[in-house]
Amino acid sequence: MTTDELIGFIAAFCAALSFGSYGVPMKGEAATRVDVDPLVFQSYKAFAVLLISSILIYCNNILADEVNNQIIDNANYYWTFHKWSFSDFTPWAFLSAILWVPGGTAGVYAVRRAGLAISVGIWSCVIVIISFIWGVLIFGEKQKSGALGAVKAVSVLCIGLCGIAYFSSSEPESEKKVDSRLKKVIDETTPLSSSGGDDTTSEGEDQVSLDLESFPHCGQPPHSHQTLHFHLPPLISKRTIHVPKYHLGLFFAFLNGLLAATIMIPLHYAPPHSTQGIGYSMSFGIAAMIVVLFAWLLRWMVCALQCRSVVKGYQSLPSFHFKDMLRPGMLAGLLYSIGNLSGIVSIQKLGNFMGYSLNQSSMIVSGLWGIFYYKEIPGFKNILGFISSSVIVFVGILLMGRDHQA
Repeated sequence: MTTDELIGFIAAFCAALSFGSYGVPMKGEAATRVDVDPLVFQSYKAFAVLLISSILIYCNNILADEVNNQIIDNANYYWTFHKWSFSDFTPWAFLSAILWVPGGTAGVYAVRRAGLAISVGIWSCVIVIISFIWGVLIFGEKQKSGALGAVKAVSVLCIGLCGIAYFSSSEPESEKKVDSRLKKVIDETTPLSSSGGDDTTSEGEDQVSLDLESFPHCGQPPHSHQTLHFHLPPLISKRTIHVPKYHLGLFFAFLNGLLAATIMIPLHYAPPHSTQGIGYSMSFGIAAMIVVLFAWLLRWMVCALQCRSVVKGYQSLPSFHFKDMLRPGMLAGLLYSIGNLSGIVSIQKLGNFMGYSLNQSSMIVSGLWGIFYYKEIPGFKNILGFISSSVIVFVGILLMGRDHQA
């Protein structure tokens, strides 16, 4: 194993640990109490990414001024610092941000409505498969046993990931007979709904909603039993589509994986000087914040059209809940930033397929959070199945490591 590969594996481990933990604040007590809007939480994440990247760039530039003119010789390796400036900003970061903002927003919704363990498990499976397509089939990253060996490794990995997702979402027989209060469907009105219904709910219904959203350590199933009712436009159909939030959360987890697997692809096309050190992370932070602002502007325009008033459209936007959500939002952004930086290093050292796929062992970390913190996986059988599936995941990771050609 070369030094670059060792660095890549260490970075992948850090990325997995961070990516597996950054979703924990999304369904914490504060987020549940205020029922935080997904775009609001994503905005906190984007701001944290920009802030942390700026601090790291500042420190990097200070070191660059002091060290760049000196050659530090250590075992024939030369270590230099690249001083970042706005001329190093790459427009390719906008492509990453355009994929990350809606994907991350969908991920927040998935964690809130379907559960942390199963959501991360689903998008990890999707990311592994899409990364395989990008890395092996498109970028031509080599495997010692060819494409067939890569397919075998991915197959084993996906079997383990699917097992973890399954046992993360299963309920033991003793808990399937839940109180009838938990089976009550709470009607909600969406922006696609017609304007004729009563959107208010009683205080009791609100409390049931909190219980169904897995208030921390409540011991209830991790998914939402609420149902959304989409009223189609009269010109299309008079039918009403009923979609359980749990199923919609699973779909958004899939969508997040689809978009997240492509976030780092622009690294292959960005100019080399813009990806040195933590330079691409800074470009990504700036681009992400700009995309978030455009997302809010677009949402304001949609609300204004629905309310037929710019002022009422602004008033209908969700609250940021600064007092309650600043700390968990920034914490999630900090963990994501660490994972993002580590993920960039692992991809540069190991390649897109190997690096980004190894990062997805983060779903093991999220599963452990689900078992020991949120109690999302009740029952000895489910916990045993989760651990067994984790072993299968590690087997798939080892197969990929052995088959990877430097």
